[in-house]
Amino acid sequence: MIVLGLDGATHSLIRPWVDAGHLPTFARLYEESVHGDLESTIPEITVPAWPAFATGRNPERLDVYGFTHFNRETRELDLSHDEFIPGKMWDVVDDQGGRCVVFNIPGSHPWQAIDGTIIAAAPEYKDSYSYPEDRWDELEEVVGEYKLRNDATPGSRNYVDQSLSLVDKRFDGFEHFIEKENPELAVGLIRATDRVAHHYWSTEPKQSNPLFEVYSRVDERLGEFLDAHDDEDIVVMSDHGFEAVSKKFAPNYALSQAGLVHLSEGGDGKKQALGKLRDVASDVLGRIGLLTLARNVVPESYVADLPSGSALGLDNAISLGRIDWQRTRAVADIGQKTTMVYALTDDADERAEIVAEAREALAEAAENVGLDVRFVELDRGGPHTPDLTMIIETPEVHASSRFDVDAPLFDVSTSGHARNGIVFARGPSFRTGTVEDANITDIAPTVLHALGRRLPNSIDGDVLDVFAPDTDAADREPEYYDFVGENAVSEGGVSGDDERETEVKSRLRELGYLE
Repeated sequence: MIVLGLDGATHSLIRPWVDAGHLPTFARLYEESVHGDLESTIPEITVPAWPAFATGRNPERLDVYGFTHFNRETRELDLSHDEFIPGKMWDVVDDQGGRCVVFNIPGSHPWQAIDGTIIAAAPEYKDSYSYPEDRWDELEEVVGEYKLRNDATPGSRNYVDQSLSLVDKRFDGFEHFIEKENPELAVGLIRATDRVAHHYWSTEPKQSNPLFEVYSRVDERLGEFLDAHDDEDIVVMSDHGFEAVSKKFAPNYALSQAGLVHLSEGGDGKKQALGKLRDVASDVLGRIGLLTLARNVVPESYVADLPSGSALGLDNAISLGRIDWQRTRAVADIGQKTTMVYALTDDADERAEIVAEAREALAEAAENVGLDVRFVELDRGGPHTPDLTMIIETPEVHASSRFDVDAPLFDVSTSGHARNGIVFARGPSFRTGTVEDANITDIAPTVLHALGRRLPNSIDGDVLDVFAPDTDAADREPEYYDFVGENAVSEGGVSGDDERETEVKSRLRELGYLE
């Protein structure tokens, strides 16, 4: 069984381009597979989406809500890069005696020991990391220099060329370890379909469009990959979709109008001035190609706690000391189309009252500007789990954590994640046609069931109706057992390391994940 992820891949691009006569491999998948939309997590962000994919568990069970997520207890934004998440599908296969290859999956580090190979993905601050350790040198013997991330300047031709090179190297590396290990389960990811969509969004099917260029390269390599594994079960999927973003909704504005959020007048003026100076210097150095050199010469710890950008989003408001925590009863963090409201109390009755007030304020503000939204209340899985989420269903509208706006809705011109990703399942075990109501948490139980393995009792997802009639998987009921997983055997992270935290946050701002 092979699972190939295409980060951020979306039917909203693939289907029109196929219909226009492009992307022959995807056209083939529409004909030869069972396929459909794959609903992402709440919120629809790379993390928690990939950990939810790997475990079959919802974010509230994982207490992970983004690359950064608000901590109700400390009232800070924590980085989630250090979170060890046990019970991934490859851990389950390993526990039952199987061999696995894991290649470039966010959340695969820290890892527990498995029989097989792991080449990790995010966090991206290390030069290399793999399990076993010697697999990294082996990878570079096969593909040459291998980078965990595209470190070229976004917007440049070099960024596009490096994205295309990384597509090739990811496919080549993944294929190498599949051939070597002959695993029961291989799980790999191509990330360029997401990164290039963030920086070069366009729906035009022409070679001058970098995003179409990347999808075309992926289509070509995917065709070769399918041919090499023609008699095997293959699932192709994404963690979320993508869309243009023309407007943003500011939930903290609505909460402040309802008296739930209060700002102080002053804040740290010195930090604000130094932060602006840092941004100007970064912009100038970036244009002349010296930003990487400057980062090596000037330690990030010198600027670690400075705000970035002129917008007063949640991260900058916390850094500048602008939130009056004594009077604030709730605050909103955001994740693309999702607003996450945190009630700042542990008292159950007061929490319920705050959630009700916040829901009423957000619903009224959304209705007044013509947005279609839905609300989901959550049980607290930990300090990062919000009490209330609001998902914007209106296309091309995302959430913003900004406080410094004059109205709840404002214009932007960018791109970002959509709620639905893609899923194609092709091979001897799978039928053709379409599948409805598939969720990203359904992938792990479906894959494990197809392999004839028992499923952990902790799984939230369901086995999808994707199997061909009279196959073993179609005739057999899922079996469950108690499985949690082992402790991590890898260590190290960015929490408490000012230089690494600032470096990671800077990249998240470049991609629009952080304000």
